[in-house]
Amino acid sequence: MPVLAFLVAMVIPWQFYIGPIHLSSTRAVLLVVLAPAIVKWASGKAGRIRLPDIAVLLFIGWCSIATLQIHGFEYAIQSAGMLTIETAGAYFLARSYIRTEQDFYATCRALFWVVACLLPFAVLEAVSKSPVLLNLFSSVMHSYDVLGSDPRWGLRRAQVVFQHPILYGVFCGIAFAPTFLVLGHGRPLPERWSKASVVMAAAFFSLSSGPMTALAMQVALLGWNWALRNFAGRWKLLWIILGSMYLFLALFSRQSPAQHLINIVAFDKASAWQRLLIWNYGTESIAAHPWFGVGFGDWVRMAGQTASIDMFWIISSLRHGILAGVFLGAAYLGATILIGFKRGLSESQIQCRTAYLVCMVGFFVAGWTVDFWGEVYTAFFFMIGSGLWLLSVPGKTEGLRAGYLPQLSERTGRAARQPIPNRKRGASAPRL
Repeated sequence: MPVLAFLVAMVIPWQFYIGPIHLSSTRAVLLVVLAPAIVKWASGKAGRIRLPDIAVLLFIGWCSIATLQIHGFEYAIQSAGMLTIETAGAYFLARSYIRTEQDFYATCRALFWVVACLLPFAVLEAVSKSPVLLNLFSSVMHSYDVLGSDPRWGLRRAQVVFQHPILYGVFCGIAFAPTFLVLGHGRPLPERWSKASVVMAAAFFSLSSGPMTALAMQVALLGWNWALRNFAGRWKLLWIILGSMYLFLALFSRQSPAQHLINIVAFDKASAWQRLLIWNYGTESIAAHPWFGVGFGDWVRMAGQTASIDMFWIISSLRHGILAGVFLGAAYLGATILIGFKRGLSESQIQCRTAYLVCMVGFFVAGWTVDFWGEVYTAFFFMIGSGLWLLSVPGKTEGLRAGYLPQLSERTGRAARQPIPNRKRGASAPRL
C-alpha cells in the first residue's frame, strides 16, 4: 500500500505549503513513509545492509555539507530536508516494502496501469494542444505551471501532469522493460507486445530525445537478449563489444566517449550542441570547484548559453563537488552490479533481474540529455531500491537444504512450498 500510494501520488500534480515547507503530493507521501521505512531497514527487516544503502546516505550527507558550506545554515537546513525526503524517502520506500517477487510484480503492474491511464490524456493534449489533465487538477488545487511548447511534427509535446514533457517521457519509459519481461513472463507474445506498446506510445507523445532514445536502447537490449537467448555468454559478449568501442573512441577519436554518446542520444544537432556545451563547461566547473561545487547559484558558461543543466550525471558534482557524484555513482553502479552478478535465481526471477537492469540502462541513457528533478528524481531512487530484494533470494541449494523447492506462479509470482519427499539413506539427491 505505501508503494501504491507513492506511484499514484506521482501523477497528482498538486502543490501546497505547510508553513515554509513546499510539498507536492509525492513529497507528502514520502514524508509519511520515510520514518517507518528507515526503521524497517535499520532493524534488518529489509535484509542485510548493502553498499547502495550506505552510498545513498553518504550522498545525502555530503550534499548537505556542501550546501551548508556554500549557502549557509538556513538555506542548507531546508535543502537537506527536501533532499532527504525525496532521496532517502523514495529509495528506502522501495528497499523496505518491495521484498519479494510478488511485491515486485505488483509494483510493475501498478506502474503499468498508471502509465496506461495517462496515455489517453497525452494523446488528447498532443492533438488539441491543450494540457487537459493538468488544467483539470489546477482547477481544484495549485498544480505545476503549464509550459509553452513549440509543436513537433504538428503535435504539442505532452506535459500531462509533470513539470516538463521530457519528465513525462522518462517516467513512462521506465515502465517498458518491467511491463514486457515481468508482466509478460509466460504470457503470449501478442499480449506482451500489446502492453509494451501502450508504454511506448505514452513515452512517444513527450516528443523528447532523451526518453525516446532511452526507450530505443531498452528495445535494443531486449532484442539482443531474445536473439541470443540460446547463448549463455550474450551479456559478456555485449560488454566486450562496448568496452572495445570505448577504448577505440578514447584512443583514436578527437571527441571523448561521453561526447559521442551525447551526439547519439540528442534529438537534433542544436540539442547535441547544447549538451556538448553543458558537458564541456560543466566538467571545467567541477575541476575548478572539486570539493563543494558551485551550489545552486549561477555557473560559468559561454555567453548566450542557457543556465539549465540538462545532464543528470554531472549536475550533482557541479553543485556539490566530486564526492557527491562518486556517492551517486556508487549507489547506481553498486545496485546494478550486485544484482547483475546474483546467482541461483529461478526463471521468473531472472526476468525480474533483466527488467531491472534494462530499466537502469534506460535511466543511464536519459540522464545524458536531461536532469532528473521532481517526480522523476524520486522515481530514479525508487527504482534503484526496487530490485535489491533479489539479493536476499536464497540460492537454489539453500532452498534444498531448507527442505523445500520454491515454485513461482508465472502470473502472480506467489511462492508455493512443495515438500521434498523423504528418501532413504544413501539415495541420490534430487536434481534442481
